[in-house]
Amino acid sequence: MLVALGETNEIVNLLEIKKSDLAELSKQYLRCPACKSQVRLKNGAVKMPHFAHISLQVCQHFSENESFQHLTLKKRLYQWFKQTERVVVEQFLPDLQQTPDLLINNQIAIEIQCSHLTTQRLRERTDNYRVHGYTVLWLMGKDLWLGESLSTLKKNLLYFSQNAGFYYWELDLKYEKIRLKYLIHEELTGKLQYLTREFDFGSENLLQILRTPFDKTSAKLAIKIQQNIPKFIARQLYYQNPKWLKIQEKYYRNGRNLLTIANFPITIAPVGLKMLTCQFEALSSDDFCQITADLTSYYHHFLNYKNNKMVYPPAFYAKIESEKGAKNGKKT
Repeated sequence: MLVALGETNEIVNLLEIKKSDLAELSKQYLRCPACKSQVRLKNGAVKMPHFAHISLQVCQHFSENESFQHLTLKKRLYQWFKQTERVVVEQFLPDLQQTPDLLINNQIAIEIQCSHLTTQRLRERTDNYRVHGYTVLWLMGKDLWLGESLSTLKKNLLYFSQNAGFYYWELDLKYEKIRLKYLIHEELTGKLQYLTREFDFGSENLLQILRTPFDKTSAKLAIKIQQNIPKFIARQLYYQNPKWLKIQEKYYRNGRNLLTIANFPITIAPVGLKMLTCQFEALSSDDFCQITADLTSYYHHFLNYKNNKMVYPPAFYAKIESEKGAKNGKKT
């Protein structure tokens, strides 16, 4: 943790303390802003200076043993936000009983997630922010970068906008970049395809960067599916993959054999659209922790315009559907 209560109940922020003042600070009686128990200043050679609880009792509101990556990213983003916004590091919010890594303009909670957590805990924290009127943005450290496939946790860290589709934020401390992965789609094989934009630390207004998914765009994703899908499915069934056995069962019930299908109408689709059941099924926004928008029309428009060579943002499909409706209206 990077903040503590000083001897006169003032907030001591280590990101604003000079190195020359650390020795004097270590002599003070310091307390946790949330649980009010005593903390001590730790100023070793490996990690940057930080506070730690003296008691072995675990505080529920501040993390202990934060990694070098987490502490350093918190510092770098604090300094970056500070150039243009009102930013507070580790401000304990009593009504929520939560402590965001950074609080921007008293309304945007920034959570830098460098380690795995349960989906239940993620949902609880997200819903708690939302109920109390805060917007929460989860920015992922190295262990949670998107990669080639979606885990349940990563699915619940996805965001959605009409101009970027499904998107995901990554922080790269080594190369000092923040990455936006967007227009995220899944192949039938489960492999992800997406576009990427990178921004150097300190290069632009950080709040504006985080609004990038809402900017108008002409982005499109050229699909490159290299794997032989029928061969892939046959292999999954041979090794009795439970997911594919369940799909095969659904086909059997409808008098069809999954292995005899030579060409699939869709080989790639937005996250949440189940493509290989006998009828297309879509997840609702309730299946995504960070998403409140109704995704039904997006999935519907995508299926109406399906293209196995190129995919587009949701706004593109909505525009096409609107134009179709206007033409049909004129004809009648």
